[in-house]
Amino acid sequence: MRCSVAQGAVIVAVVAAAAACSNGASTSVGTTTTATAQASVAATATPTTTAAGGQPETAAAAIAAAKQYFGFYSAGDFAATWGLLAPSAQRSIGEAIWVGVHQGCPAPARVSYRVKGAKLTGGTAAVTVAQAEDKTSMGSVTEAFSYAAGRWGLVPDDSGLYSHGSVKADIAAAKSEGYCTGS
Repeated sequence: MRCSVAQGAVIVAVVAAAAACSNGASTSVGTTTTATAQASVAATATPTTTAAGGQPETAAAAIAAAKQYFGFYSAGDFAATWGLLAPSAQRSIGEAIWVGVHQGCPAPARVSYRVKGAKLTGGTAAVTVAQAEDKTSMGSVTEAFSYAAGRWGLVPDDSGLYSHGSVKADIAAAKSEGYCTGS
């Protein structure tokens, strides 16, 4: 596996953030950095790259994974977002389906995401993400990230949208559910 200097910097930042937590005992961490601003840094990292031994099971590491996910999502790099899904989600949603649905059913182009914090419960992090369009708040959502195989991964709450037999049928289902506001 090849790692670029930027990937190494991302890994070091995640490890340093995790080490700053008081021996991993912290269960809630907040941040005000926007994922959109980090898209350029995140876009250079391999989605499943982790430090030796994997990511720590901390709120800080879950936040770092969420920032990376939303950075890729904001940049339209849906193959990279698939790489940041939880392993269970990757097993149930193939990469080609995931990418095809998100390419055919994009979010509005001007939406930004700001990871606000995470609360851990066992191996699950409830990550709060603020959404805004053109600096107008659209509110916050909570996304689940699970810890498995030494890393944090997004657990999509709408995985049923990817099970209609084809990308075209999945997009039609997503549109009928009110998704695809950017298309």
